[in-house]
Order: sequence, then structure tokens, then C-alpha cells
Amino acid sequence: MPPRVRPPVWLWFNLLSLDAPLVALVWQDFLARCYPTVLHPSGRLVLGLTVWAIYLADRLLDVRHPATLGESIRHRFYRRHHVFARTLLVTVVATDLLLTCFWLRPAVLDNGLLLTAGVITYLGIFPLRRWGATAWKKPLAALLFTAGTFLIAWTGAGRSVRDLVWPAVAFCALCLGNLLMIGHWSQAAPSRLFTFHRAWISVLCISVLFLAGCIAAAFGASWFTAVICSAAGLCALARWDRKLSPAACCVLADVVLLTPLLFR
Repeated sequence: MPPRVRPPVWLWFNLLSLDAPLVALVWQDFLARCYPTVLHPSGRLVLGLTVWAIYLADRLLDVRHPATLGESIRHRFYRRHHVFARTLLVTVVATDLLLTCFWLRPAVLDNGLLLTAGVITYLGIFPLRRWGATAWKKPLAALLFTAGTFLIAWTGAGRSVRDLVWPAVAFCALCLGNLLMIGHWSQAAPSRLFTFHRAWISVLCISVLFLAGCIAAAFGASWFTAVICSAAGLCALARWDRKLSPAACCVLADVVLLTPLLFR
């Protein structure tokens, strides 16, 4: 058993898996302003609680198996505090179900059931079958995260799904780059494919920059400008990550996704 080391205060937000719900809520609000959509408080709360519950469940499923040598800080945290994490998960899920059943709009609820099926598949296939390291996990997670963020906008009356295709594609690619980088930095020891992964992630981020830049130039949309800023931040982290600790890189990878706050 590795020695108990109290994590620094600035890392607690990440360890409690609160960063992902914050990112989802910030982009959901920004989407509603860029592409006018009716966004009720219940819709915001359900998204935040749902994303939080998924991340808590994913972490707890990851630590069902015996600890491995050089386990990440995040997994050590959930292994040592599994009782607290389980209690927190039950509380979050119960609150989420209450809001969903009594306050969420029926149209949003109906579309959300399809997304729920995808989430159940994700939580069932990867952690339970120990496929967490497969190439499909992070792309599927990015797709589900994007679908949840765009759910209310897609459900909005009078809005064509085609209007949101390119914003969703750019955001999904951005989320995938974020997840790949965090997944690499969460490894206790660099993999043999370290150089290849860094180059691949950099290419992905640059591709996002190019795609979003072209669309922003064509349509002048603030959405793509924010995507560009976040992708540029991820590129900078991929380039200079050796100057920071892996934990700091994981935190900053989520911080650079909060660029919509600059467009108030």
C-alpha cells in the first residue's frame, strides 16, 4: 500500500470529479447564448448532476479491482475514500432522479433516455469488463459528453439539428483531446508510446484549431472562437507539459476548457 499523502487543496476539485460538471455547464450555457435556446434551471442542474454521477461511478468502478503498482492519485483517492464516494454517488443520483422526474421538460426527458442507454453501455462495457485502456473508451466518452451538453439545444423547438452539427463536431474533438491528454498524464509512468501520443494529441489539437478557425472565419461565431482558444491552450500544455507536474497538467487541461467565461 503506497504511503498516505494528503493531496494539495488545489487538487481537491479535480479529485472530487467536479471539474467535468463545471465544464459541461459552462459550455451548455454558452451554447444557449450562441444559438438561442430556452435553458431552464432544472436543465442545468440535471446536466451537472448527471455528469458528476457518471464520473463518480466511473472512478468507483475503476477501483473495484486490486490496486496496481504506481496507481494514479485519482484512483488512490477513490480507493481510500470509497465509502465517502459511494455515499456521495447515491446522494447525487437520488437528487438527479428527483429533478429529472418532477422538473425536467418531457421532451428533454424523452431524448435523454437514449443518452442514458449510451451511458449505461459505457459504464457496463469498459470498467466492468476491464476494457478501460482500449482505444474506444475516450472517443465514446467525448461523444457522450458532447451529446449531454447539446441535448437541450437539440431538443429546442424550431431548431434544426443541422445547425448544431459543426459546433458539436468541434466541441467533441476538443473534448477528445482533453481526455487523451488527461489519460496520459494520469499514468504513473510514461508509456513507451509517450512521444507518439504527444505528437498525436498535438496534431488533434491543431486540427481542431484549423477546423474551428475556418468555420469561425466563415460564420464569425463566438462558439468557434472559444473552441479555438481552448484548443490553443491544450496545444500549449502538450508542448510544455514537462515543466509541470502531471497533476497540475490534468487540472489545467480542464481550466483551459473554461474559455466561454471570457465571452460574457
